[in-house]
Amino acid sequence: MASTLGKKTQKKKQTSSIEEKAKSFGSLVLTLIVVLFIQSFFIQGYSTPTGSMLNTILIGDKMFFNQFLYGGSTPRNIPFTEIRLPYIQLPAIRDPRKGDIINFEFPGNREEVDASMKVQYLKRCVGEPGDTIMIKDAILYVNGIRFPEATAMQYSYKVKLDTTKMKYIQFRGVIQTAEFQEKFEITDLRQVRDEKDDSLRTYTVVPLPNFKVEEFRKLPYVKSCEILVQPKSRPDKEIFPKDKLWNRDNYGPLRVPVKGDVVTVTKDNYAEWDTFIKREGHTIELRGRDKVLIDGKETDKYTVENNYYFMMGDNRHNSLDSRFWGFVKREAIVGKAWFTYFSWNSEIPFGDFGKLLGSIRWDRIGMPIK
Repeated sequence: MASTLGKKTQKKKQTSSIEEKAKSFGSLVLTLIVVLFIQSFFIQGYSTPTGSMLNTILIGDKMFFNQFLYGGSTPRNIPFTEIRLPYIQLPAIRDPRKGDIINFEFPGNREEVDASMKVQYLKRCVGEPGDTIMIKDAILYVNGIRFPEATAMQYSYKVKLDTTKMKYIQFRGVIQTAEFQEKFEITDLRQVRDEKDDSLRTYTVVPLPNFKVEEFRKLPYVKSCEILVQPKSRPDKEIFPKDKLWNRDNYGPLRVPVKGDVVTVTKDNYAEWDTFIKREGHTIELRGRDKVLIDGKETDKYTVENNYYFMMGDNRHNSLDSRFWGFVKREAIVGKAWFTYFSWNSEIPFGDFGKLLGSIRWDRIGMPIK
């Protein structure tokens, strides 16, 4: 009798244990569903892996993005993978605007129809559908008006020294000190280098945020400090669109396509529109010397089917952005940067945890992103 009772008690305990595990598993699944729902439709976390937005956003900033503003969606990928999913998108409260810092699905490199990397990028929107982009000597103009610059955005500067007060080799040593970097908020040391101008005179390239430039110029040994500009005479073969004789600092004019635009495609501008039209889901072919075929039919007209945006990084001389890979389709835009919830220097190895912990940027936590 006692033996039978013992077996029943043991069986009840096993059943109870299984039920508890099932409940725990069910709670976990429910929690994951809720988290995915919130992340998909309302708020998404994002960690900054590169310096393309320095110094507005630092490497190691962890941010929340408002997805509800632009129209939240069900998951676009299987979580933690690059496997795409069909998704449903809610109506937007408003469309993206110039000046918004945005995360979006990378459209692919300049000549990729389908992006080889299924990742999200983070840039500032500088051009809306129908805007005209123009960059003159590194300064951005949209529709002929100089684009407002964030106080923390940065350029690389061409710094010449008064060598009677400081030699270039000494200056390089000064830049390497933590005190100097902190004072002038130099966060992109990989851009610091010595170069020579056309007259073989040395200068140092230094990346500086806008709000530190005037203070830097007042250093007693700084002779001049001007934005480093890639001249018009040196086109970049990697620039978008293909075959344009532009570069990162002298670019355009380029109109951002708007839904309904009618584009004339000829043999002379075929390379500019080839990938764009294919990304919209159509075929295009240049047959013979000057015959353009779209979806197998001879025509020189193409009607744009989507609205597009132009994105640039605030670290203007160290950002691969729309200048190099092109326009971003409206439906690829995910959310608007909201605020920083945590920040530390993620370039410090996790193995050096004490140093990593000491790099927490308390002054950035909870700050809105502009």
